[in-house]
Amino acid sequence: MSRHCKSTAAAALAAALFAGTAHGAAPEMPQAVIRSDVLPGSGHSWGFGALDPTRPFLFIARRENGLTVFDTALRKLVKDIPGTDGANAVAFAPALDRAFVAYMDGALGILRLSDMVQLQRIPIDAGNLNNAVFDTASGKLILTGGRREQRSAIYQFDPVAGRITAKREFDARKFDAPLGLADGSVLVPLRDEGRVMRISAATLEPLPGWSGKQFIGCEHPSALAADESRNRVFIACRGKAPQLTVARLDDGAAIAALPATPAINALAWDAARRELLIPSGNAASLSILQLEDGKGDEKAGEHYRMLGYIGTRPWAHNMVYDASRGIAHLFTMEFTQPAPDAAGVKQDPQFHADSFTVISITLGQPSR
Repeated sequence: MSRHCKSTAAAALAAALFAGTAHGAAPEMPQAVIRSDVLPGSGHSWGFGALDPTRPFLFIARRENGLTVFDTALRKLVKDIPGTDGANAVAFAPALDRAFVAYMDGALGILRLSDMVQLQRIPIDAGNLNNAVFDTASGKLILTGGRREQRSAIYQFDPVAGRITAKREFDARKFDAPLGLADGSVLVPLRDEGRVMRISAATLEPLPGWSGKQFIGCEHPSALAADESRNRVFIACRGKAPQLTVARLDDGAAIAALPATPAINALAWDAARRELLIPSGNAASLSILQLEDGKGDEKAGEHYRMLGYIGTRPWAHNMVYDASRGIAHLFTMEFTQPAPDAAGVKQDPQFHADSFTVISITLGQPSR
């Protein structure tokens, strides 16, 4: 089943982006093939997903519906893993034959990856765990806590020892999804504080100059991606004037700021295409930003241009990108949005049962 959904907000935003980034010839948007697959389940929200590095399986943390495994090649449900209710995020350590699940009740799930069986569910935090990143350089799992009143914790878990080996608290109310880097460091957005940290996975200590980097115009950093070969980090910024910040990865020096779609929750960099994928559930779109050919030299001036956007669906804000196949997987559900209450307070959406949808967008090569 194929489905396209474009909103007026997305169209207006795209026009603004084109106006701000056009250079010379018209942008060349890659062709796209869109597939939608509906999975069963109750009407609850969902967390994050991740691709199994050993086979074409997509693990989707569906909170009250548990951890769902979807075969992206055969386009069918593999299984809902028993005992994984409350799953919020997942990470992998294939060399150890392990997968790790961050739970809404603050527990950590240990799965045997090969047969997708949960071996342990270990209490870690009194509140929820928001995300998990496995660092291959140190061999440690990094866990971030969910929203807190004032201070939030980051944990280091040793899969071989089977225990927490370090914990550090930070003055942060909200950690958004961390980004692990090849050098053994982890970037962490502090949404409410308007800062981005870079910590060592081995020690949990901030790297020099990265205890809380701020960027002009970046009100609420909410998602990250990196082009490590070119020393770049991309930062999605929520707020009254959403923007995308491009900065140097080593020292955090800002290079560019571009207008962005609202409420971005994920980013993905495709090094081969030199393209940044930007989903927005608010705008029901997947925008594609390209580093122009021959213009990646900072001294000569670096230019990015918006190629266009693909219509998705409302609430399709979390994304998993398979760079090897050029496929972006997004998640959404049918929903009903009640009107604000008598005091004008916005109400939560009511998601519909048996409507959870995996939207898979295969990107072709742009026409030349």
